[in-house]
Amino acid sequence: MAALLAAIIENDHIGRKGSVEQSRAMKLISFLIFAVLVSATTAFAHSPYFGQREKVELPEFGEVEFAILFGDGIFFADPSQVIVFDSEGHLLAATPLSDGLIIRCRRSNDGQSCSAYDAVRGLVYQPDLDLWGRGRTIVEDGRPSVDAYPEHINISYGFIERSATFAEKISFEVAGMTRAPGSTLFAIFWWCLALAPMARLFWRWRGNDWKIKPVRFSGILKVFLSVSAFLGMAFLAVFPLFYVPYSVLFFLLVFTLGGTVAFVITRPWGKRVANQSP
Repeated sequence: MAALLAAIIENDHIGRKGSVEQSRAMKLISFLIFAVLVSATTAFAHSPYFGQREKVELPEFGEVEFAILFGDGIFFADPSQVIVFDSEGHLLAATPLSDGLIIRCRRSNDGQSCSAYDAVRGLVYQPDLDLWGRGRTIVEDGRPSVDAYPEHINISYGFIERSATFAEKISFEVAGMTRAPGSTLFAIFWWCLALAPMARLFWRWRGNDWKIKPVRFSGILKVFLSVSAFLGMAFLAVFPLFYVPYSVLFFLLVFTLGGTVAFVITRPWGKRVANQSP
């Protein structure tokens, strides 16, 4: 009996020792996972950077530069604002924060001028030179200062905000599309692929005098796959809004162009196809 009791006590001691060792191991694993996650988050962080940049000559301030300054959105779109700085890197003016900005400059006999456009909210920021003033140094060696995150410096002055007219929206959007032809062509191509199956169904139905007959399993499967492909690609197109927000007008332009191309390339230019299930 004494031997049995001693064996039970020894097993309990060993079990408790094993539990302590397991607890220590779990704590170590948790610490390592936490360290990896923190390191990954730090790795994804980046310094502020410039997007579009435009130089103009102004009588009152000499050569100045309009630039889109981007911060660090971590998991979402990088916040941005248009800043104006002189040849020495001193801040002269800055727009409020936005997720999608475009700069457009015009040169005329009266001189040069630039304005900014918030494509997401449809606002125009017109510079007001009377409100400009030399502020902090925001550019060093042609690059933003390491602490010049627009979401942290919280500076906004020197611009008059107003709603953009429809003509201005078109003008700014076209200017933005010509400055990023790769993104524009990709968006058109994407919607062309998404709408091509639907366009093919349209031409099939038209060839059948808008009647879905004769009904076959293969025809139903084609309809299901076509609709699923369109909905899937449309769903995937929503995700870039979190990283590179764009305006409704830009969406309508690329959607319409992509759809037009899809309907043209899928149209049966020869003999009408009749009595076939879509």
